[in-house]
Amino acid sequence: MQLEFSFSTYGIVDFYVERHFHHALEIVYCLEGTGKTVLGDRSHKMGPNRFLVIPAGVAHDERRITPMRTICLGLTSGGLHECAGAWSDRDGQLRMACELLVAETSRRRPEYESVVRGLLAQIAALVRRAVQTHDDRLRPPDLVDRAMEIIRSRHGQLSVADLSRHLFVGKDYLRHLFQEYADGSPMRHIIQERISFAQQLLRREDVSIKEVARQCGFESAYYFSRLFKQVTGQTPTEFRRELVRERQGRNQR
Repeated sequence: MQLEFSFSTYGIVDFYVERHFHHALEIVYCLEGTGKTVLGDRSHKMGPNRFLVIPAGVAHDERRITPMRTICLGLTSGGLHECAGAWSDRDGQLRMACELLVAETSRRRPEYESVVRGLLAQIAALVRRAVQTHDDRLRPPDLVDRAMEIIRSRHGQLSVADLSRHLFVGKDYLRHLFQEYADGSPMRHIIQERISFAQQLLRREDVSIKEVARQCGFESAYYFSRLFKQVTGQTPTEFRRELVRERQGRNQR
């Protein structure tokens, strides 16, 4: 197996690529966003931790429903043409291997060729594993775990509707699953993640409270302060003052 090309892409909403084909087998891994691809005569949904295996010479198109970030790899087949279709990377191992491969090809550090050969072998094995263990029906607890991963990776910068689109499930069903498996609604966990991110930003003295509110997705600094106190028991100002006192106490020891 040899690497023909590797690159990452970012596409805007309603971005469309007409039907085309490649002379190499292509793996398209979706890092974030949602879209659809018609591979041959079958339509496939794309979302985070989903990937396509497109054999050489097979026509396909691409439509991005929300902004998508992907990794594209072109390979001499190595037997992967039998894995054609859309699959799920349940544990994220394939994602890590693809990201490492793109990083290696952009830097070309010592032992580049040996590292690439190892990563290609790993990618091929992980693709075959995904095909052999394929089951599109995520168990409810796994679906909630995936939702929590998305919330954390975005620092809560999304809505319940965004989350349901990422997971291809309805909002009401997602709320039901969260109440049963996550001790609270999706919005509660989104807000908690935003506040957690705000606490990280408030540790930086060069960022104003108004700017913290903006970076955490709150249009109003007043509403942000109220919500921050509801969750933490302190206003952002009080939280920051306590941090200052703690630093001063450590410096005096």
